[in-house]
Amino acid sequence: MEHDPGTNLRFKAFLDNESQDSVELALNYCGIEECRPGYHHSPPKRSIYLIHIILKGKGTLEIGDQTFQLGVNDAFLIPPYIKGSYKADREEPWVYMWIGFSGLKAYECLTQAGFGQQRLVRQVTCTKHLHEIIRKMLEIPQLTLVNELRRNSMMQWFLSELIQEYQTLHKTPDTYPYSMGAYVSYAKGFLVENYNKKVRVNELADQIGINRSYLAKSFKKMLGCSPQQFLVNLRMEKAVAMLKNTEFPVNQIAAEVGYENPLTFSKIFKQRYGISPKNYRASAATFPTAQDDRVE
Repeated sequence: MEHDPGTNLRFKAFLDNESQDSVELALNYCGIEECRPGYHHSPPKRSIYLIHIILKGKGTLEIGDQTFQLGVNDAFLIPPYIKGSYKADREEPWVYMWIGFSGLKAYECLTQAGFGQQRLVRQVTCTKHLHEIIRKMLEIPQLTLVNELRRNSMMQWFLSELIQEYQTLHKTPDTYPYSMGAYVSYAKGFLVENYNKKVRVNELADQIGINRSYLAKSFKKMLGCSPQQFLVNLRMEKAVAMLKNTEFPVNQIAAEVGYENPLTFSKIFKQRYGISPKNYRASAATFPTAQDDRVE
């Protein structure tokens, strides 16, 4: 923290790291600034993304051919290689915090947080939390690997707060950051690992971070079946293998593939294959598995 009454600033605290454009996401610098009345700043064009969030007072942002009159809880973005300037009000000079960051995922994070080349300003309601994060960053200024990792984790938490707030306020149904394939892949992996446990599709969707209908739609599009059908197919495939290759009683096999009630298991098995598990085992070891029951 600095206090120099001879400068144009009443209060300023900041950190400055080396550029880390090549990593996925990295903090370049951050700070908190209490401006003198009419203080004007026109930073040079940089290769990073720079976000300011106003904590108190008001001022003016000029960027390109646009002018914004901004106040408390307004946040503004200055994108890479874009020239911008901002000026504190003479009567109510602003206090703002800022964070500069770069990396391969920087733009993706910003778009998820409601910013973009055409969306340079937005309101923020989680200002208190963001302020606390910046404060914590400023408390560990030493340039050590340990502190760098901690600052980067705090910077990611900072962005996650912005993203979560924006998505809570503006998220439309079935708008998610990852592809259908990514969600289906995760869900498939979970079901393969937990097919013998009690699985609820709505809880699985919650765990992934999407709603149940979107998960079902994704499965239908990618695999041609619902998550529940996929789970049943997987359980039946496991049961067939056990009937062929073990001497476990049917009630034990039912439990092994996730059915507490052997009668429920037998009913589903017979609906699927037209024969009971007991008769299946007795009939022939070469009884074919239905093609559409095989889990890819």
